[in-house]
Amino acid sequence: RIQILFEVMLLLLLLLVAHSTSQFCEKESCPQYASFPEDTAGRLRPHALFSDNPDEVYDSELKLVSGEVPDWLDGTLYRVGPGLYEFGNRKVTNMVDALAKVSRWSFHKGKSPRFSTSLLRSSMYNRTMAEGNLVPMMHLGQMHPPLSALEIAKVILYDDLPDNNNIAVWELVSKGATITAESITYIDLDYSTLAFQRKYIPKSNDKHILTKEVLSASHFTRHPGTGDSINYKLVIPLDKGWFSGAATPEYRLYRYREHEATGHVMADLIGKFPINAEGFRVVHSLGATPNFVILPRFSLVIQLNHPVDSSQNIKLDKNAPTIIDVIAIEDGKHTAFKFDPYVAQHILNTFERKNKKGELEIVVDYPTIIDVADAYDGECIFELLDIIRLKDPSFSYRDHWKSFTEFKFRRFVLNMDTGESSVYEFPQMWTPRVLQVEFPYINDAYRGLPYCFVYLQTWNHAANHAMGIIKINLCEETSIGWHDVNKFPVEPIFIAAPNATEEDNGVLVSPVYDAGSDSSSIYIWNAKNLVVLAKLESEVNVPFTLHGIWISGV
Repeated sequence: RIQILFEVMLLLLLLLVAHSTSQFCEKESCPQYASFPEDTAGRLRPHALFSDNPDEVYDSELKLVSGEVPDWLDGTLYRVGPGLYEFGNRKVTNMVDALAKVSRWSFHKGKSPRFSTSLLRSSMYNRTMAEGNLVPMMHLGQMHPPLSALEIAKVILYDDLPDNNNIAVWELVSKGATITAESITYIDLDYSTLAFQRKYIPKSNDKHILTKEVLSASHFTRHPGTGDSINYKLVIPLDKGWFSGAATPEYRLYRYREHEATGHVMADLIGKFPINAEGFRVVHSLGATPNFVILPRFSLVIQLNHPVDSSQNIKLDKNAPTIIDVIAIEDGKHTAFKFDPYVAQHILNTFERKNKKGELEIVVDYPTIIDVADAYDGECIFELLDIIRLKDPSFSYRDHWKSFTEFKFRRFVLNMDTGESSVYEFPQMWTPRVLQVEFPYINDAYRGLPYCFVYLQTWNHAANHAMGIIKINLCEETSIGWHDVNKFPVEPIFIAAPNATEEDNGVLVSPVYDAGSDSSSIYIWNAKNLVVLAKLESEVNVPFTLHGIWISGV
């Protein structure tokens, strides 16, 4: 009996150690996980990524430096991000506020790969060029000099829906790439020339003259069956519901479609639900399954503290619960699930499944910061994108924003039959622990469906902003990584191989800045093992780009 008791205790001890090391471990004890650099020796800071980049080129040939481009690659990678932080006597300091720049890398069989990059010809850009100064705008970071009272009034009265979209790219229409932001206003660009085509607000089929539409997610989601683009609009009633029928603000979910005859983009209502003042949240991304739309409201709350300075309006509230709203596509029925406070931005994926009891569950996966309790109330996570701090070697992210540089993948499970919910915490599948693991991308064919693989950018602020690529297998809870000294990749985009039957059969593409040679190249990796297949250098440098999309055949 003593022997049996000893063996049981030993087994429990081993299980405890295994659980502990699966949550946080060092390189030697976690060989199944990717590891990334922690030191600064020999590492340069990528200042060019966070600086003005006005250079424009059109249809320039990409120079093959090494490797071979897969002969089946046919389409174009589009990416958008900041281009100009300063013009005339005014400047901004946050990536989200800089005048937008769009880049494209085109691959077609039998033709040389091509590259173009251009500042977005938005009305804000055109007015800036005409006036000789960066125009007043709603901003998330600092503006120097600060806006005067008269300039603030002008922004409120004439420019409350800015069109400086520099966050994401989407395939919304048939004749161009759509540039988005946290706005209901979109800009379409010509597929080939990146020329401005039009600026518009999709017309909602339930729009009332006494309501105001104010926000949408930067990231659309796509229905896994129909391919429809889905997003939300935050709708504010101007009449307390007397005529509009909306007594309080509402989140409304829409299916977006392009009118065949006119080309206009329409928004057809799927469902809606009311919110109170505490319900305003930053919703940067959302998800869709075959039968539901999922809108997550994490603990980044929206307050009305300043008319144009959004950094004062977006705050972390450690007491604000996370609410995940589910809208049934068939009848618009709304179900809400409440969780502890969490902070997250970019959805990994969501899908439906049946549990062992045969009950319907919705799974929602997000990279979240590890512990909201460690953060300071009132912090704005978007301050991580402040270029003054990014270029300051004396600024320590670990000291000031440690909570925003430690990530953990969490799986939110919503039981649609019982109304119960739970959270599964994946082990930390990388080292070091203090590593920003974000900007996820998966195989588009698996969006809204069960999946295993996700690809992300890694970013170690403490190691001179060392960046890398990580591939995580959520089914087996393993990972592999890629990094190279003074090479700085951004969000990796997955492109499936033709007729692929395996989820990870394809390639990853991303622009990579080389701080050693001060040059930019497009890298192509084998998605299975992260081996570099090809490297092609562009004529001009590419600044930091926030998000992108691959559009086949264009």
